[in-house]
Parts: sequence; structure tokens; C-alpha cells
Amino acid sequence: MFLENFANDKTPNMLRKELGSIRMEGKEKVKDFNQRFMRIFNKFSVDTKPHNSITVDYYTSALPTTIAQFFKRVAKPTLLES
Repeated sequence: MFLENFANDKTPNMLRKELGSIRMEGKEKVKDFNQRFMRIFNKFSVDTKPHNSITVDYYTSALPTTIAQFFKRVAKPTLLES
């Protein structure tokens, strides 16, 4: 039961592809999108996590244009500081 829920059998490349294809849905709240994004991001091991600047690119490309432009204007060095 535990392994079925928490085991990560995806390779780093599969996780990168998943991050690259995630999109914020029409009426989805930013908070809910953040949770989905971080759920994928936290599956990376420490050694395979993308660099912060790449992570921000994945994140902003998943947002609607109006939100992404605002986010880039007030961008922080890491998502944890947002």
C-alpha cells in the first residue's frame, strides 16, 4: 500500500517531460496548480532536480500568458520565495 502511493518509478527524463507538459487549467486556482506542479517537482531526487532557472521556466510556461507576464516581472530566485 505505501509503495503504491509513494514509490517513484519515473526516470528524471520522464519527470522533466511531465513538468514540460503540465498546464494550468482554465478555472484552476493558482494554489491548486502550485500543488500539482510541486507534486511532480518533489519526485525528483536531489541529484536530478532541474536548476532553479529551468524550474522557473517550466513553471511560467505552464501558466496562462497574463499570469506568466506578471510572475516574470516580480520573479524571485526560487519558487520557495514566491
